[in-house]
Amino acid sequence: MAPVGNLPVDIALFVGREEELAQAGGLLSRVRLLTLTGPGGVGKTRLALRVAARLQEAVHDGVWMIDLSGIPGPTPDTPERLYAHMALALRIQYHGPAGLDVLVDHLRTRRVLLVLDNCEHLIPATHVCVTALLRAAPYVRVLATSRQPLGVDGEHTLVVPPLPLADAIALFTAGATAAGHAGRVPTGADANAVADLCHRLDGLPLAIKLAAGRIRTLSVRQLLHRLDDRFRLLTDTTLLADSQRHSTLEGVVEWSYELCTEAEQQLWARASVFARAFDVDAAEAVCGGAGIDPLDVIDLVTGLVDKSVLTVDTTATSVHSPARYYLLDTLREYGLRKLADAGDEQRVRGRHRDYYRDLVADGASAWFAPHELESMAAVYREVPDILAAIDESVTRGDLPTARTMCRDLVRVRAPFFWGFLDLAAQQLRRVLDLSDAERVNSAEEAVNLSSAAMAEAWVVATQGNHDRTRTLLTLAHDLHRRWGLDPTGSVLFVEGGGDALLTGSYRAIALLEAARTAFSGDPATATDQHQATMMWAMAKVFADEPAAAVAASQEYLEQSEKSQAPWSISWALWTAALAALRVGDQRAATDFISRGLRLQRDMDEQWGLTWTLEAYGWIIAAGLDQADDPQGEAERAAWLLGASSARQRKLGVTLAGLRPLADRHAVARAQITAVLDELAVVAAMAAGARGHARAVRVALGEPTPRRPTASGTDNLTDREREVAVLVAEGRTSAQIGAQLRINPRTVDVHVGNIMRKLGLRRRSRIAAWIAAQPGGHD
Repeated sequence: MAPVGNLPVDIALFVGREEELAQAGGLLSRVRLLTLTGPGGVGKTRLALRVAARLQEAVHDGVWMIDLSGIPGPTPDTPERLYAHMALALRIQYHGPAGLDVLVDHLRTRRVLLVLDNCEHLIPATHVCVTALLRAAPYVRVLATSRQPLGVDGEHTLVVPPLPLADAIALFTAGATAAGHAGRVPTGADANAVADLCHRLDGLPLAIKLAAGRIRTLSVRQLLHRLDDRFRLLTDTTLLADSQRHSTLEGVVEWSYELCTEAEQQLWARASVFARAFDVDAAEAVCGGAGIDPLDVIDLVTGLVDKSVLTVDTTATSVHSPARYYLLDTLREYGLRKLADAGDEQRVRGRHRDYYRDLVADGASAWFAPHELESMAAVYREVPDILAAIDESVTRGDLPTARTMCRDLVRVRAPFFWGFLDLAAQQLRRVLDLSDAERVNSAEEAVNLSSAAMAEAWVVATQGNHDRTRTLLTLAHDLHRRWGLDPTGSVLFVEGGGDALLTGSYRAIALLEAARTAFSGDPATATDQHQATMMWAMAKVFADEPAAAVAASQEYLEQSEKSQAPWSISWALWTAALAALRVGDQRAATDFISRGLRLQRDMDEQWGLTWTLEAYGWIIAAGLDQADDPQGEAERAAWLLGASSARQRKLGVTLAGLRPLADRHAVARAQITAVLDELAVVAAMAAGARGHARAVRVALGEPTPRRPTASGTDNLTDREREVAVLVAEGRTSAQIGAQLRINPRTVDVHVGNIMRKLGLRRRSRIAAWIAAQPGGHD
């Protein structure tokens, strides 16, 4: 069985710690909260990863690693950022406000181990969160790392000590060997020098690894001599033991920094502005210039990896994702200090902000295309740094840029697809709350503020929130009137799209037609025009204009198919199915909705699947008077409505607020009740709610196994498992795409997800995993 969760593949050197591993593992078998404490560089995170790896097979619902280092704090919105960050890491797809209650509901019945790393700067918020989880979710266990305890009732702490001398020597030797310098590893008499060196480094693993990274250019005796010189300057003999270790680590980090070339020092300091792992493109854009040729960045990155300053990230989400790198927290803190000392922090943070501003803007303009899944995935992967760039804009008082980034994060559609809609809404609410409409001093700024307000208005409209949508629309209209501006395309779109979703009014059609016109002619708003076309077609369906709805939905479908954009095509098929249902064309409606459902399953698109399953139930219910088995089909329709309702609750969406959908649901319920009695309907819907994980198979009439499939234990979806089998047979992405009738790009996304879920680093390892499963390929 492959492990469930997101625990990264741990390929870094790890020596000793058997006593601590046994002690921590034993404690976690008896207690529900264990915090590993100790100074920076002592190895808390690495120990936590090893403990978690040993336990993951025994944890039914997975081990989940959540690194808290990228969350700024403490600030007034720290708790909300913490909860949203945890929901993102736990892959909770929830489109309503993702507060602590969402985490609790998700984890209430799950048997999981949460590894909360780097908690020390968020102690109050983490204390509240962990306390609530332990009280409400009886099967949750927490392994935390922090420089101080969390202070939670029932918390057990384990102080992580420095390595004993023998293990420290082994780690140094292994580090030198792994770096390809076995010839420089000391033996015989030189072993005493290694022992002296490790003793001088106080057994701190990070310090030892940094020193080992220097064995290429310095002998052990030279290392020891240089460190002694460094420590004479740094060490105060009156320091206590823990402070002495801190001084030792500071000394080694500073010494390692000074032994880097000037360009490597600059890259180290500049790379410290990244909130999480970054690739070479980002490093070139953010760290290049002012003394660093962007063409030299890849060589400088390689040099810092060789010196154990940069670590290679092994958790890429796609098989074709470029290598990614990150700084350990201690090295990142040091780099930030050096950046500030050089007076270069504001410039580099500005480049960081500009890079992620442009990345989100590019994603917003590129999603309506064959590679839209990759575009949305790229944005999803960079969310921590996108949020850091928004924070930087707010800190500088540059609210127009902050608003633009928040708006484009919604426009790229990644929050809908990946399920972090509330995180995007949080950022929009924050920058809008900081913005004073009365102090807007130009028409350009008025449009900027209005467009950000419309981005949030669209989010809350899809959630069924009438009041907030109206409030934001009023703000936008007031701004336009004050500056004598005609309504922009974004205002027309949200007003029309909101009317369509919230009320189903005829007025929405004209507004959306006007939005389509407003967005036309500008390549930068081509994706917005497509979105307006989508809602224009839906508005005709909701307003009960059957013939016009069929024509509009066909236009939208043709546009989407021409773009070869899979996500867009799936929504065009959904709209076409409802239009066909409006004119009583049961066969066409079933064909459209089935095609859309298969496509959404291929993409693992939970937002779309929820509404497609709902619509599938409506279509089956509408055809009961012609069905060969009316009672069986009525039960299937009710089952699907129950499954969709469960998924809506899981996503945090209120159907009651979306009147056209709620009305159609009520019609379907009445059609079903004409065949089944009310008790049978309630029972079927309850069964659908319980079994919603297999709802796609039920909708499509596919066999559903009585016992959970492998996807329930290895965390692969049915489609991912199908792709894994074909990869194991040696098929290329193009061949798999042809056989499954999906885009090869979609196959690549599936392969990346498979590797991430199974903890594999190479595509070729999928075959070995398949062979190890019961029954092999069968």
